[in-house]
Amino acid sequence: MADKVFVKAMVFAPAPAVYRAMTTELSLCTWFAEHVDVRLEDGRFDFWGRHTPFGDVPRQTNVSVEPGGKLCFDWEMEGTTTAVEMSVRGTVSGDTTVSVRHEPVPFWGFDRASMNDFWGIAVGNLANFTEGRNLAPRPDYTVACEETAFATIVVDTSPEDVFSVLLDPAMIDRWLPSASVVEPWEGGRYDFGWDHGPVAVVDLDAPHRLAYTWHNEGWPDTLVSWEVDEEPGEGTRINLRHSGFVDGRPSDGYQLGWQNLLINLQRMVEIGERWQAPQWRHR
Repeated sequence: MADKVFVKAMVFAPAPAVYRAMTTELSLCTWFAEHVDVRLEDGRFDFWGRHTPFGDVPRQTNVSVEPGGKLCFDWEMEGTTTAVEMSVRGTVSGDTTVSVRHEPVPFWGFDRASMNDFWGIAVGNLANFTEGRNLAPRPDYTVACEETAFATIVVDTSPEDVFSVLLDPAMIDRWLPSASVVEPWEGGRYDFGWDHGPVAVVDLDAPHRLAYTWHNEGWPDTLVSWEVDEEPGEGTRINLRHSGFVDGRPSDGYQLGWQNLLINLQRMVEIGERWQAPQWRHR
């Protein structure tokens, strides 16, 4: 099955700085790929390694640029030539909108890594890099998840501020596409308003620990556990574990999805009211 991906986000840095971060080797090795070979004047934009899907070798061809504004290339995936367009555009406030279009791309199904989350993490880390914020760990596509998905990030604020976001429905609805309901006690309802997802709180120790059950029709319930602790000299570290995947059902897709969402949470808390949730779609 093929899919089309579109991601668009606001970056609070000037467009020239964002474009440089998107097209120079040293920057790309920091926020994007393990290995990079970029020579735009020669039509080369190669990236590969463990942080890249199908990243055993470079697979990018037909590179073209509009200096300062747009980068386009083909990316071979599973024998299919896919097209990527990455663009930056300055705003009247001096900030930048970044957008990525990628089509057609393999779609690995609900339980597998999706290119939507790959690009969501990439754009989030590009924004954090150019703004001088903590980067999220880049996924390692050479390691398969099994029974537990793990995501983590450091947020430049207190554990109390982070934890309040996990219990306030209005705040949850900003960093998740949800209509949430939270009853903040053990046994209380924890619901995003989806046809799958969290069900009930099973552990709550504010401001450091929250756990709730997660339901998907036709599968045993799983468990989402949040650990929120001070990271000396940096702020607060969030560790999220989504566990209990059994019967051959992998957790890869959840690991990518949660890492993508943790970047949203981090940026919302650190930036405040100016932050807007990224736009994304796939079909």
